[in-house]
Amino acid sequence: MVRTTPPRSLDITALFPELREHSITATRLHPRPGAPTVTDSSVGGPLLWPADEEWPVCDDAGAHEPWNLTTPAALHRRREILATADAREPLPGGDFLTAKERAELDAADALDLDDLGRAVRHS
Repeated sequence: MVRTTPPRSLDITALFPELREHSITATRLHPRPGAPTVTDSSVGGPLLWPADEEWPVCDDAGAHEPWNLTTPAALHRRREILATADAREPLPGGDFLTAKERAELDAADALDLDDLGRAVRHS
């Protein structure tokens, strides 16, 4: 049976014609669990890897620390703060942000992975 994605209920290019030039036909994958053999694709099933070849590993785990992580709510708030600051006259002394805005942005930048996990679970 051939499975296809149903037509969208909204033609986004009708609302935003400028997006039309950026559109292309895409293939959506619908992986399902399976047990492929060497003649099959492994999409949705176990990855086929030569039995006599070692699985790749990275010995330099410290080189892959995540950075610049945020939550959607924090990103929206950052954009709101920056848009507000951009729309007003410069502050006395030529500052772009108020002390409160700067503190809020700095606190968001200082989130570590544990803080981010808690923020996502509670949002």
